[in-house]
Amino acid sequence: MENEKQLDSIFFALSDSKRRSILTELAEESKSVGDLARSFDLTMGAVSKNINILHNAELIYKTKRGRQVYCHMNFDIWREVAKFIAMQARFWDRRLDELEFYINFSNQEKDR
Repeated sequence: MENEKQLDSIFFALSDSKRRSILTELAEESKSVGDLARSFDLTMGAVSKNINILHNAELIYKTKRGRQVYCHMNFDIWREVAKFIAMQARFWDRRLDELEFYINFSNQEKDR
């Protein structure tokens, strides 16, 4: 991950269920802002606000065709997010292994 600010914006964007639902839709195929608004029964303003948050977090990118704005998943940033999560998982796996070792060692000492 490039920096903490980017990571904060990504996790903020992911903290809302509507935005996660939008991402689920976009994972299947790119959609116009209007299509997304209809899919979620949201006003254009509400869906635009959520799309801008996702865009600012670089989770999606937008293109324009005529008067239509289309949203697309930014799979490159998702690879970075996956790397960060994998790194955290490895850290906690090691910590849990250490805790398990400590507990087992402590129990063996008690049994003596």
